[in-house]
Amino acid sequence: MTIAFHPDISTLMAWSAGTLDEPFAVVVSTHMAMCEACRETARRTDLIGGALLKAETAEPMSDGALERLLEAADDERIDLPEPRGSDSVDPSVPQPLARYLPDGLDAVKWKFSGPGVATCELPTGTNANGRLMLLRVGAGKRVPEHGHGGQELTLILRGAYGDRFGRFAAGDLADHDEDVEHQPIAEPGEDCICLVAVDARLNFRSRVIRTLQPLFGF
Repeated sequence: MTIAFHPDISTLMAWSAGTLDEPFAVVVSTHMAMCEACRETARRTDLIGGALLKAETAEPMSDGALERLLEAADDERIDLPEPRGSDSVDPSVPQPLARYLPDGLDAVKWKFSGPGVATCELPTGTNANGRLMLLRVGAGKRVPEHGHGGQELTLILRGAYGDRFGRFAAGDLADHDEDVEHQPIAEPGEDCICLVAVDARLNFRSRVIRTLQPLFGF
């Protein structure tokens, strides 16, 4: 697998530091499972972070600090379905995504979100600020031209699409912010299925699409 598009280095560093919101962390983790180059970059980032931390002056901890930390970690636990036996899990779904898709991609219940476009919201923890979803664009179909109200990470799981930034195929990750406008068009022959994390609604250029946006849910 040749992967041409990767997370921005700031996104990768936030993932390494554990500061990404859950939906974004899931997308990056799934990409990492598919991309050896980013795993190596993250390893180097961790080494730099470890060296910087080691150089810091140690500070004494207050009584009970460890217990409070462990309690806070328990509060962050996410109630999600665990993957079933390996025979029932889609082998094409990377492990970080498997617990969100216990029955694989082919069992996803899609919701109509416009001509040629369908979505499926994935469950996340109560502390998540963004949304995690699957996006399916029919072969040869296009997503209406749009911008972003915030950050958007889009990872290709199956198929491919093209836009003004190039061709995105399986494993490629588009890391966009509010300055980006584009119109992804799925390649003919196979539906394009993407894993998407967003922290704001999309800004569509079409007045008709903007009017219908609450019905479509994106």
